[in-house]
Amino acid sequence: MNLIFLTSEATHHYFLINEINRYYPVKKVYFQTSYEKSRSLKQIFKDMTSPNTRFLIRGALSKILFIQEEVLQKQYENKMFFKKQIPSLDSSITSSKVFSFNSQETLKKIQKDHPDLIIVFGTEILKGEILEIAKIDILNIHRDILPKYRGGGLPFWVFYNKDFENLGTTIHVCTKELDGGDIVGQRYYKLQNDDKIYTLRYKTTVLAIDILKEVIDKYENKIVEYKKQEKIKLYQSKNMTILKQMIARRNFNKYVETL
Repeated sequence: MNLIFLTSEATHHYFLINEINRYYPVKKVYFQTSYEKSRSLKQIFKDMTSPNTRFLIRGALSKILFIQEEVLQKQYENKMFFKKQIPSLDSSITSSKVFSFNSQETLKKIQKDHPDLIIVFGTEILKGEILEIAKIDILNIHRDILPKYRGGGLPFWVFYNKDFENLGTTIHVCTKELDGGDIVGQRYYKLQNDDKIYTLRYKTTVLAIDILKEVIDKYENKIVEYKKQEKIKLYQSKNMTILKQMIARRNFNKYVETL
């Protein structure tokens, strides 16, 4: 079975792929690069006046306000995933960088690999022909519980709603409906009294590895089970304001203190 990953470059992505490769050979990894093609002055002006500008500015401000948390997360993950070594993809795995997974150029490249199963982890929203390219299925790693928490801005929506019993990771089939495809694997994560927000990505990544191993086994043995999702509210990152982020963090800290 040809197993392909579509992802972006990050410490937790490297680790998950390396671990899966030790368990089942990964044929190739495609990284979505952060490199931006040169833009004309007309395009720059258009971007600056678009409705997304406020969202982008808020995202930059959020990074500044919570930069200490981001630093701690990076240090923690480097320590836990790579024992303070430089994070990297295993040298035995072939990789390639692309600008977008929704472009015809990238589609043609992936088609040449004849993928049976594609696993998506931390990319742009996939649209169009890329969703039909795998012989068996294209799966997404969603770092929360579906169908209750579809969309973006997670896990902060969980904390904001004080819904701490619904933390976890879900593996689902990618479809045209965002986070709406059939569920093939899922596990909940129970918070511990030593948990911090910056430790959770590590915990849910380890959880995702365990789920993926089980899911790949089921595909290999042709016993995978598909669970249909109910259509429930779609959460959006643009609605997770800085104030809501602050409330979410306060709710999280207060809850952990009670454990």
